[in-house]
Amino acid sequence: MMAETYCGKTCAECAKKETLNCPGCKAGPGRQFGGDCELARCVRNKSHETCDTCSLRVNCGTLRGRDSIPEYRIRRIEAEEQRKAAIAGRAPVLGKWLWILFWLIIPNEIAGLMTHEMAVEMVPALYIPGMILDVTVLTVYGVILLKLASEEERYRTAGICSLIANAASILIAVVSGGGETPTWTLLISLPASAASFFGVYNECMAHSAVLTGVDNLLAEKWEKLWKWYIGLLCAMIGGIVVMLILPLLGVIAMLVSVIGTAVVGIVKLVYLYRTAQIFRNYPACA
Repeated sequence: MMAETYCGKTCAECAKKETLNCPGCKAGPGRQFGGDCELARCVRNKSHETCDTCSLRVNCGTLRGRDSIPEYRIRRIEAEEQRKAAIAGRAPVLGKWLWILFWLIIPNEIAGLMTHEMAVEMVPALYIPGMILDVTVLTVYGVILLKLASEEERYRTAGICSLIANAASILIAVVSGGGETPTWTLLISLPASAASFFGVYNECMAHSAVLTGVDNLLAEKWEKLWKWYIGLLCAMIGGIVVMLILPLLGVIAMLVSVIGTAVVGIVKLVYLYRTAQIFRNYPACA
């Protein structure tokens, strides 16, 4: 007759069976697919029917701790319920403000087109409205990141860096007046670019952090997206260096980096949409 458990315990004598709503070892935690019992996995991996036929059972620490497994399982279930409750509590805030961040990217792209050199050459009147729109959107974006700091601290760093970079852009725009930018503004633009880059890093990591345990796959994608930003920065710097030696090859490298930046921007838009939707719908999905 086949034993009812792998470890030799009797299900009828388990005081936690009702609390865990356990259907029994081999139909519940010890089942082959979806079970979480380490002892059951060990028995199957070693091709035994129970722990009794294992020559290592005398010194097996896992077997000796079998009586504490139900209590451990209860604590784990309680911790999981607490985690879900915590996420449900923060989901409305994350869903609301991440959704607004998603929609802010669209006017930001429009502002980028309005202030682009080709657009300004064709319609000079677009420059000032484009700059105003760009500054407004980036300021609001940075403020919202600061508001999200209540849910994840890295949003605060991202927001501060975004506002610093935006303030530097405003100063440079005022100094240049839409004309040629003075060389000394590099003293401002270079640190501002570094702040912007660091802000993007913290924003990606913050999105990843709030998604961990909710959608681990998307959390990993946010971390990988940051690595794409690093690759594009290296490609852009490399393109500038190559351009000094081989102009044509440098132009091609710069073009590739520009296209890559556009692609990464689209990917970020998709990820932000998915992240916002996850938290907007979380209470219904939990």
